[in-house]
Amino acid sequence: MKTPRSRLLALTTLAMLSTLPLAGCDHGPRKLSIGVLVAQTGNSGPRGKDLLNGATLAAEEINSSDLTIDGTPLRVEIKATDDKGEVEAAIAQAHDLIETGIDAMIGPVNSNQAAAVIPVVAAKGLPQMITATSASLLALGHGNVLRLLANDDQQGRAIASFAAETLHAQRIAIVMERSDYGRGLDASVVATLAKRGVAPLITTEVDDNKAPLAPETIAKFQADKVDTIVFLAREPQLVALMEALGKAGWTDVAVVGTNVIRNKSVAHRPVAIRALYATATAIDAKEFPQGKEFLEHFQKRFGSDPVWGAQYAYDAVYALADAAHQGRSLAASDLVDTLKRIEPGTKVNQQMRFAANGEQVYPAIGVYKVEREAWAMQMMSATW
Repeated sequence: MKTPRSRLLALTTLAMLSTLPLAGCDHGPRKLSIGVLVAQTGNSGPRGKDLLNGATLAAEEINSSDLTIDGTPLRVEIKATDDKGEVEAAIAQAHDLIETGIDAMIGPVNSNQAAAVIPVVAAKGLPQMITATSASLLALGHGNVLRLLANDDQQGRAIASFAAETLHAQRIAIVMERSDYGRGLDASVVATLAKRGVAPLITTEVDDNKAPLAPETIAKFQADKVDTIVFLAREPQLVALMEALGKAGWTDVAVVGTNVIRNKSVAHRPVAIRALYATATAIDAKEFPQGKEFLEHFQKRFGSDPVWGAQYAYDAVYALADAAHQGRSLAASDLVDTLKRIEPGTKVNQQMRFAANGEQVYPAIGVYKVEREAWAMQMMSATW
């Protein structure tokens, strides 16, 4: 399904605020064009719109600054689309964005979309910055894919380390989604637990829906005296698990999930068990020393706080602009090489560094706990 050209082009002026020649300059500024391929509607819409807002804010700030490329003023243009979280739409819109002449891309949001889009972008060699966390994604590119946060393999290690070392869990059950997402996390969790002398007592798979766990499964967990449930699935499945635990009257157990359950909806639900934790590859902006200023600017610009990870797209735009500045080039290969070489001038996560393989050098992962209907940070580390 092709995105209507008129709709795409109608969005190309977003955040291009200062593109006219500056007074006193012999020629106009050079333009860094960034495609933001995200969902703005549908289930992934809030996250996608959050990333777009972060990118837009960074572009507006840079366009008001004196940043240059080889002595010429540099201006940032954001071209945005709405893929609605659909794979085919993301592929079509990636082609459309590339045809407009973008220099780099941010997105898509979800791993299944990213897996489909990465080969399209890699064929052009453009730097592609992603928040999708599937560990296998970067291998689909040609060295041009740069991840903005930790991946699922690293998150699996964090879950296992937290459960074994902080919760001192000894009797662990794993509930995992029957998908590549669930199985990938499960492999990482099990391998890390094994290094700490712990083996899960039982593993059960669930479908990608709200089907409740069978009462006999919960009874088996109880009979085996499970103290911690490692939960590698999504919100609908978590709701089903919590309801099943409630019906069984079982409260003396902790649940440790992943970033996909860490939202306001889950936090506002009653927590009758001992504790509900979630690891997070996307760290809240307020947890960074420089996050306060970003949040003030974001609130002033958009009238609300970020809902997820706007700061990652915000830093991505600053990183791309700094790579253009330091590398003195907008060529795709130069941008990629420079991003992997420099310490980019990011604003919120000032430890954002890209390794040669495109992963983060310091992949910070946080652990949050539901307290008073909110997710409260318990710890954060880049080494698990």
